[in-house]
Amino acid sequence: MHIVFKKIDEWFEKEPDLKQKFQDTYKIILLAANKYAVHMRKVAQEKANMSIEIQVSEQLLRQSLIDAFDDLLRLTNYHPTKEPNPIKEMSYIVYWLMRRKPIWLVSEDLVLNDKLSDMARTRFLFINEEFGVKLLINAAFIGKKEKSVCGHIHDEAERQLKYYKRFLLYFLVYRMESAKSLEAMMLGCTIHPIWEVDPVIWSEPKDPEQEF
Repeated sequence: MHIVFKKIDEWFEKEPDLKQKFQDTYKIILLAANKYAVHMRKVAQEKANMSIEIQVSEQLLRQSLIDAFDDLLRLTNYHPTKEPNPIKEMSYIVYWLMRRKPIWLVSEDLVLNDKLSDMARTRFLFINEEFGVKLLINAAFIGKKEKSVCGHIHDEAERQLKYYKRFLLYFLVYRMESAKSLEAMMLGCTIHPIWEVDPVIWSEPKDPEQEF
């Protein structure tokens, strides 16, 4: 066993076909991370009247994506999966983000501030995991079509989703073992009466005779 630091240019030479997709994904995740840092600074100011510093390591973020893309390449090269759906892709990305932790809470005194609730302190202490929750929920739900249902069902679904986010944060902090387990969790939570079936994620087999 040995550890090899992968320089981005060398990785592109090895996988030239993925260069554009990698760069696009990196820009999207970096922009989301920086917006998330700005949001958390505002929360700290509003809730605890504290100015805090949050940094995003571009090198660690880049390495996280290299590791995630390497895993996804192995899936497409050696398994039946040829076009990973958005949830599968994001599950692998978030898995490696949790391993590399590119977002740093520099002002750690914030988590001891009595003005914050226990849940708020948790979200600052596990700032990368909270960011991972946002990425996963976005991949699973944002932009998806909701069914026309009665208000009661819609309200219950929103309440369930709120508590599911808390459970997902708990899972990322204490229980995550693999990207596959994360993917299974996110796929399962899309099966709800309020959501239309997403054809990108839940596609029919190309072979009509193929059994489940």
